[in-house]
Amino acid sequence: MTSVNALSGSSAASRGLHIAGLLGLALKRLRAEILEDSEAGFPGLRVSHFRLLELMPASGARITDLAEIAGMTKQGLGQHVDYLQERGYTESERLPEDRRVRLVRRTAKGDEAVVFSQAAIGRVERHWKEQLGQERYELVREALLELSGPLVDELRWLQKT
Repeated sequence: MTSVNALSGSSAASRGLHIAGLLGLALKRLRAEILEDSEAGFPGLRVSHFRLLELMPASGARITDLAEIAGMTKQGLGQHVDYLQERGYTESERLPEDRRVRLVRRTAKGDEAVVFSQAAIGRVERHWKEQLGQERYELVREALLELSGPLVDELRWLQKT
């Protein structure tokens, strides 16, 4: 019979985790490190809010386009936008030529949140580079880019519009 203590070793514990579990744990750590100092300046914002603000081009975007690139339903994304708008991070307007279409853009406060989140991500990346070493960090990053494939191109396209 295997003792519980034998399972607690890092190599024994990591053997049972598949890639999805490991990516999930890394993402959980990333989110925690991003939010570490956010509450003072941006109370109530979650990583998903910061990410949505980052996805918005300066010229604004339609809810439908943002929902597609964020992998959310229009309704779910609309709720996030409403939450951000109530707190002054976004503003929206209906297009005069089609009142059904809602154009959303960041406010100055939303821009500040993006600067904060990008700085926080930069801090995490520097920490991870120190932990892994530059070469291993770059290998992980390149592998993730390769695995993400055309989704990276979609994201870049949206950010240019």
